[in-house]
Amino acid sequence: MKRLIAPILIGAVFGSFAMAKDMDMKAEIEALKTQMNELKAAQKKINIKSFRKQFYEVKAHDAHDNIKFSADLRTAYDVIDYKINGAPSQSNGVWTNKFTLKMMAQPRNDLVFRGALGVYKSFGYNGVQPYNSFQNMDWYADETPSGDADFRLKEAYFIYFGNMGKVPYTVSFGRRPAVNGFLTNYRDDDDKPASPIGHNINMEFDGASFMWKLENVTGISGMYFKICLGRGNSNADAKYPAFDNFMGTLGGSTLFATPTPYGKTDLNSANMDLAGILMKLYDDGQYTVMFNWFKGWNMMGANITNLTNSGNPLNDTYKVTLKDVGDLTGGALSLQSSGIGDGINDFLDDTNVFASFAWSKTDPKGVTSTIANATGADPVVTANMLGSTKSETGTSYYVGVNFPCILVDGARWGLEYNHGSKYWRSFTYGEDTLVGSKLATRGNAYEIFYDLPLLDKFLTAQIRYTYIDYDYTGSDMFFGSTGTPMDVDTTPGAVKSASDLRLSIRYRY
Repeated sequence: MKRLIAPILIGAVFGSFAMAKDMDMKAEIEALKTQMNELKAAQKKINIKSFRKQFYEVKAHDAHDNIKFSADLRTAYDVIDYKINGAPSQSNGVWTNKFTLKMMAQPRNDLVFRGALGVYKSFGYNGVQPYNSFQNMDWYADETPSGDADFRLKEAYFIYFGNMGKVPYTVSFGRRPAVNGFLTNYRDDDDKPASPIGHNINMEFDGASFMWKLENVTGISGMYFKICLGRGNSNADAKYPAFDNFMGTLGGSTLFATPTPYGKTDLNSANMDLAGILMKLYDDGQYTVMFNWFKGWNMMGANITNLTNSGNPLNDTYKVTLKDVGDLTGGALSLQSSGIGDGINDFLDDTNVFASFAWSKTDPKGVTSTIANATGADPVVTANMLGSTKSETGTSYYVGVNFPCILVDGARWGLEYNHGSKYWRSFTYGEDTLVGSKLATRGNAYEIFYDLPLLDKFLTAQIRYTYIDYDYTGSDMFFGSTGTPMDVDTTPGAVKSASDLRLSIRYRY
């Protein structure tokens, strides 16, 4: 009997434990159900739409309420060579670092700021003499290697986005993105071109633009119309002008007229202004047609004074000042195809071709540019604009192809050619070619380049060779007597040809 009672007691004890455990679990489950119901009730009180709006506002604030920076550094070695009529050839090897700090901010969906600061530094000190007052001229300072490491303003502008009914528009003021424009971006290995057509406008300036996108109202793919305004030279004296108002002496004392800060510095040096239109006539993603027309007022010619007058012009020192010689109009029509055909093969799909025609026309004011010797005696006076007393028309055409290298993934080849006539004149002073702008050539220019990605697009290399065969002098000069076209084969000291072999490595991020 005792053997039977013991198992019964043990079973009863464990059974009571199991019942107690089941009761505890049921209690815990009920408590969890209560908590879940409370959470559901609390969740119903939350405004999900309001929470989502606040979340996206925080994300937008983090994305836009700051300035994003990017760095662009290129180290290059240029081997340059000049063939000069009646003189020995000149060759040199130039090391440079070109650094651009870019920035962008978008505090609102309808407002954007973009800026860029640049240093273009030759290795070590360079031998530019202090009397060369045009070395750091504002048109091309950021594209000219110098011996200093000063930052210069390349770009600083805002863009406001709005709508006029069905027509989106933009308004922009500031330091313009006017270097490495349409078509010229290929040779500089830039994916996106700047605003102008690089064939006839490639220089830095300050101004404004107003653009209307016309695709919605015309039905023409990608069409827009833009008005561009700029100032290339401001006629203003310094804040504390000295010697400009010198009148003479009286009793050993020097007399000055009343200072006129920011007044005119010279009656012959007017403000140089530029106005034009830029139109994208068509763009469907593969084929693009661009057109521009411009007029420039008060173009500057050079007064050149020989300070040494040694008898050998190549060894003399000169002083150059500028004066208003006339107006200039011009334009260009450019076509680009991003891919040849439609699905013929991968190579043609990834090949880009372009062609562009441009023209320029002078309007002289009848003034003269003077070349005088050191004593001021027997000055040589040359007439009017680009050495001509009448209006002259110049033309240029520019073609190129850019295609993938079939042996190296991501590498590309480029071939370009341009020709300019006797009186061709462009605004391409900011073109980054150490021997001078190839697109300003009065003659023929040839170029080949090879772009090689080393570490994706972050680190790349380029080999570029530019050869310019001049027919006339004055390419890329000012608009007065220095721009006179003279036959390079019969003019002593004329540059007959120039070449630039550039090897470069570039970091971008």
